[in-house]
Amino acid sequence: MHSSIRYALSVSLALSLFSGCAPQPAPQKTVTIDSTLPTPSLNGFIADITSIAFEWKPLEDPRVSGYYVYRNTPGAEDQKLQRVATIESRFATHFVDNDLKPGSEYQYRFSAITKEGTESVASETMLVATQPMIAPVSFFQAIGNMPRSAKLLWRPHPNGKINGYVIERQDATEQKWNAIATISGRLNAEFIDRELKDGQVYHYRIKATTFDKLTTEASETSKVITKPLPPEIRNISSTNDLPRAISLKWEPSTINDLSHYNIYRSSTPNGSFDYHVKLETNTFTDNITEDGKFYFYKITTVDKDGLEGLQSSVATQGSTLSKPQTPIAYEGKIVNKTAELQWRNTDPRTVSNTVVKTTKTSWISRESIDINNITTTSFRDTDLRPDTDYLYEILSVDKNGIRSLPTQAIELRYEAK
Repeated sequence: MHSSIRYALSVSLALSLFSGCAPQPAPQKTVTIDSTLPTPSLNGFIADITSIAFEWKPLEDPRVSGYYVYRNTPGAEDQKLQRVATIESRFATHFVDNDLKPGSEYQYRFSAITKEGTESVASETMLVATQPMIAPVSFFQAIGNMPRSAKLLWRPHPNGKINGYVIERQDATEQKWNAIATISGRLNAEFIDRELKDGQVYHYRIKATTFDKLTTEASETSKVITKPLPPEIRNISSTNDLPRAISLKWEPSTINDLSHYNIYRSSTPNGSFDYHVKLETNTFTDNITEDGKFYFYKITTVDKDGLEGLQSSVATQGSTLSKPQTPIAYEGKIVNKTAELQWRNTDPRTVSNTVVKTTKTSWISRESIDINNITTTSFRDTDLRPDTDYLYEILSVDKNGIRSLPTQAIELRYEAK
C-alpha cells in the first residue's frame, strides 16, 4: 500500500507538517482487544534519515479516543513489536517517529483505543526503511608549510539538506579528535586554522551537518606540517683588534625566503640579550665609543612570514681594541732650568707618546696642555716659570690614535735662586 502513496511536498516539509502530531512514547499496559472497534487504515508513510512520518484515514467511531503505535527495534534479540507511542486524540491522522537509525528497516502496527482502555485489532504490519545517512564530504584537503596556520579546503556538499560543517583536529601527540570550528552554510569551502605550533604535525577531518542536526561520517583524514622556524645561525665570528668597533660575520642562512637577521647584544654572557639591530647581510660592524669594551652577541634569522629562529645557543664574544700599555720606568728632574723626563715603552703598538703638562697657577687653579707626537722616550721642557709647580704624565699612543692610561704624575718645581 505504501508504495502507491506519493506526495508532492518535500520530505523535510512533510516531516515538519507531521511533527506537531508526534506524542512521546508511553509505557505499555495490558489492554482488552475489542474486535468491534475500527482498525486504522494507513494512507502511507514518508521515510527520512532518522524519522518516518505516517498518515491514516480518520476514524468516525465516537468510541475511539486515540491510537497506539507499535514498532520493533532492529538488531535487538526480541523482535516483537513494542508500543512506542500513544496518540490521545481520535481526530489525529499523522504521527512522526523520530530518533531512528539511518538505513534501517522497521516494522509498524497501529491500533485504535478507547477511554475505557480497550484496543482494536491492530493494522497489518508495515515494513518501512529509513533513508541511509548522507554521504561524507567527498573532497577534503589541508595545506601545510604555512606560518603557525593550516589552510583547509573542501568541496561543498551537493545535498541540499546540509547546512554547515564541523572541523576536527588531532594533534600528533594525541589520539583524541577535537572539534575546532563550526562552519555555517553549505557552500562554504575554506577554513584557516591559526595559532598552531611551529614545525608540528596536525591531522584534520570534516563532517557535514544537516538542518535536522544530523552529522555525517567524517571525511578522509588530511595531514599537515606547519612551517618550521628558520634554523639557528652557525659559525659566528667576531673581532677584538679593531679600534672602537667590533666586526661580526656568520654563515648565511640557507632558507629561500630570508627576510633579515636580528642581532641581540649583552654586556655579560649570561645576561639579558637586548635587541640591537636589524640587517639584511651576514656581516655587521658595531661602532663603539670605548676602548677595550667587551660585548656578547646572539643572532637570529627571520623569514618573510615573520618567523624568527632561535637565538644562537652560545653567545659570541667580541671586543674593541684595548688601550696600549702605559709607559714604565718613568722619571723626571729639573736640570738647568729645564724639566727632563725619561720613560720606557713596552707595548709594540706604541708609535708615539704624549706628555700631559699641568701647571699649578694657584692653590686651586690648574692649566693642562698635551704635547703630542713625541717619537722618542725622553722629553725636555724649557718653558718653565720660576717658583712654579708642574705635573707631568706620559701616555702611549698607537697608530689608531688610541691613548694608554697615563703614568702616575711626577711633580717638579723650578725654584729661582
